[in-house]
Amino acid sequence: MSEIQETDKAMRVMAIISGIVVFVEAVLQFFNLSILAWGGWIGGLIGLILAICVIFLGIRPIHYTPTILGVIGVVLIIFACLLGGIAVLLATFIGAVS
Repeated sequence: MSEIQETDKAMRVMAIISGIVVFVEAVLQFFNLSILAWGGWIGGLIGLILAICVIFLGIRPIHYTPTILGVIGVVLIIFACLLGGIAVLLATFIGAVS
C-alpha cells in the first residue's frame, strides 16, 4: 500500500461498515422486507455483489478506491439499497477528503 492508503483508516472502516449495511439490506430485499419498493430480487442480487466488492475494497484498498466507492454508491442508490448507498457515498467522501 502507498502512504496515502495507509492513512485512510477511517475510509476503510467506513467502507467495511457500509458494506455490511448493504449486505443486510440486500438480504432483506430477497424476503421483500426492504425499505424501498423497487429492486426486487434483482436489486438484492446487485446489492449482494456490490456489498462484497465494497467490503473487499475496505479490507484491501487500491489506488482509486474513493472513485470506485463513489460509482458503487450511486449504483446502489439507483438499483438496490438506499441506506447502504448513502453509507458508501459517506465512505467515499471520507476517503476523498483525507
